[in-house]
Amino acid sequence: MKPYITALLIGINLLPLYSYASETTLWYEQPARKWGEALALGNGRMGAMVFGGVQKERLQLNEESLWAGEPFDTYPDNFKETLKKLQDMVLKGKTAEANTFGHKAMVKKPTSFRSYEPLADLLLDFKHGSDVTEYRRDLDLVRGIASVTYSVGGVAYKREILISAIDDVIAVRLSADTPDSINVSATLAREKDMVLTVQDGVLAMDGQIVDIEAPDAVDDNPGGSGPGGGHMKFAGRLYAKSKGGVVKVGDNRVLVENADEVLFLFSAATDYNLQKLDFDRSIDPGKTASELVARAMGRTWGEIKADHVQEHRGIMDRVALNLGASGNDALPTDRRIVALKKGADDPGLVATYFQYGRYLLAASSRRPGRLPANLQGIWNPSMWAPWESDYHLNINLQMNYWPMDLCNLSEMGDSLFDWFELVAEKGKVSARRLYDSDGWIVYTSTNPFGRTTGAGSTPKSQFENGFLDPLAGCWMAMTLWRHYEFTQDEEFLKEKAYPIIKGAARFLIDYMQEDKDGYLVVVPSTSPENQYIHPETKAPTRITRGSTYHTTLVRVVLEAVVEGSGTLDVDAAFRGELESALKRLPPMKIGADGTLQEWIEDYEEKEPQHRHVSHLLGLHPFSTIRPDNEKLFAAARKTLEQRGFAGDIGWSSAWKTSFFARLGDSEQARFYIRRLVALNSFPNLMDDYNTRGRVFQIDGNFGGTAGIAEMLLQSHTGTIDLLPALPQEWATGSVKGLKARGGFIVDMEWRDGTLLNAVIHSLAGKPCVVRYGDKLTQIDLKKGKSRVVSF
Repeated sequence: MKPYITALLIGINLLPLYSYASETTLWYEQPARKWGEALALGNGRMGAMVFGGVQKERLQLNEESLWAGEPFDTYPDNFKETLKKLQDMVLKGKTAEANTFGHKAMVKKPTSFRSYEPLADLLLDFKHGSDVTEYRRDLDLVRGIASVTYSVGGVAYKREILISAIDDVIAVRLSADTPDSINVSATLAREKDMVLTVQDGVLAMDGQIVDIEAPDAVDDNPGGSGPGGGHMKFAGRLYAKSKGGVVKVGDNRVLVENADEVLFLFSAATDYNLQKLDFDRSIDPGKTASELVARAMGRTWGEIKADHVQEHRGIMDRVALNLGASGNDALPTDRRIVALKKGADDPGLVATYFQYGRYLLAASSRRPGRLPANLQGIWNPSMWAPWESDYHLNINLQMNYWPMDLCNLSEMGDSLFDWFELVAEKGKVSARRLYDSDGWIVYTSTNPFGRTTGAGSTPKSQFENGFLDPLAGCWMAMTLWRHYEFTQDEEFLKEKAYPIIKGAARFLIDYMQEDKDGYLVVVPSTSPENQYIHPETKAPTRITRGSTYHTTLVRVVLEAVVEGSGTLDVDAAFRGELESALKRLPPMKIGADGTLQEWIEDYEEKEPQHRHVSHLLGLHPFSTIRPDNEKLFAAARKTLEQRGFAGDIGWSSAWKTSFFARLGDSEQARFYIRRLVALNSFPNLMDDYNTRGRVFQIDGNFGGTAGIAEMLLQSHTGTIDLLPALPQEWATGSVKGLKARGGFIVDMEWRDGTLLNAVIHSLAGKPCVVRYGDKLTQIDLKKGKSRVVSF
């Protein structure tokens, strides 16, 4: 291959490091009035939303495993016989009849499960005046510290809050520039199911979720959410120490009088046992919380803070992004969002949004956490969260982890992988019981208890969103394969990724059937949450055979197992079976309107602008739709043009950013990022699901972060593509630390829309091809070595 670049082997990164405070800080000139204005902290296991009130501070607290309900799976009666009848109907073209039959026969109550719950509120009541000046509230993304500063009566007060992954505690440090000035009381509050006591100078919160079944209590799921009773146990411990002054604990509060400085320490625990996917009465959450706080009591604020900052910076400093300056860089974050909504250019705010997404993933999915980030990460104020704040596997949990490897956060997948391995193992029981398969299944909705049967808020939803899509878990399994692609960690492939994707492939082979055209198809099949107009009944319908969504998933899973088995030199016979099956899958089709068909027939769509675009999975996050197939590439673009704005749904705009980045359309990708930041963000930059300022759903943040990275770096086609979708607004800038498949880290600097240089760092010692525009070069680096490339 002809080299088109100048290359120099080096051992260090030659690019300058950018660390603009405006790009790594969220700040405000007033306290938060609403939850969507508060600032998020997290250590993977515990989360807090900091409101920053002057006289009354509220920290809304969460613990990742505090879920209502208990483990249970709902198995419809005579499922195997029902499935066989349903499949025969679909294969004979009787989809209307199959639809009616499935809604009646393939459901069973309770159809759903209970919700993730908030832990408590930590409430601080300050005894000083209200004549406040010089107020500032901020969140330092790099250091992982929220701060509140203000002056009252000539005294300058400072509040610093962090959640340490090292000490596994929430630490709140209060200080003032005048001695004897801090007078504060603290307590813990929760809507129900807990009591406060004092234990050896510590304020102790102990509780147990008691679920009550409808109609005696509200159930957000009309189809039912499972048995009532005493379920998860939980506990929290609050301790305070001061310099100067007096600390008193009693009457359900901690009182501090006339102190120079105060340090509050809090930790919490539940009796959840990950290995059992259940609560475990042998676990004493009070003992766990007490031990965590007791360990931290012997440490100073300086020690806790220093260790926390070192650990947190070790994550955040891996990637630096500079997209250029604007006149709004000095404005508070909420005013920048408003200005962007009014049409201002603010590339620095986009860089902040990118780093905030990385921050949120680290804060909701790192050790000491044991569970993956849910629909709200770990931050939820509602006793019954929207969609139970569950693990949604028809795009949402997948999207949560799109930034993981690409944005240099690879170990944030550990909690996901450990949990999913257990869920897939449990899914073997459901696969055998429902399908006589030796593989495993997980449907669209699951939870920390590992539900592996169809779930939905109603019987209708249980059928359409649950039992019609047993491939949702297969899609999730590909997150493990992608992690291997980025890291080239063959031990991870052997021990975790390959066994899981092999089990997914086994289920697919057992499940697929031959249709009238001789193709192997998933039947019954569907496309997430979308419908077509049935040509005979004219009714909206979701049931079909071999949807593009399902066929794409079958293709990528089987191809991954073929490649993985070859890499590990195992399962040669099974590999051959999969290679034969791949040849029998139906091809993608282009409809009469020039769009990619979502269904195996060219049906009329009920909602041409539907928020889901699942038939373009091959464009992103997978790579079965590539530029070298011009017809499919053009059909994918036509599909996106028809889809439009998708009802202003945050995660949909985030996905479209990556779609257009893969198409090389920089300005349309930028359009969706601006839309996401300006219209789908609360003042605290957390994702507003539908622009109405009511529902937080974190996948938009994570998908947007991944989309920004896709505009700057892609590696899904076997080459490392530099600046594949750089918009004019980001004409001059730099990025350090993005990851590429094959085990590479990439740094770049560009000016006036032209790449100046890039540095390719090898983590695995594998060769790669680097592309910039139409220029290519092949690089072969030893592990740990780097090369500068210039065009």
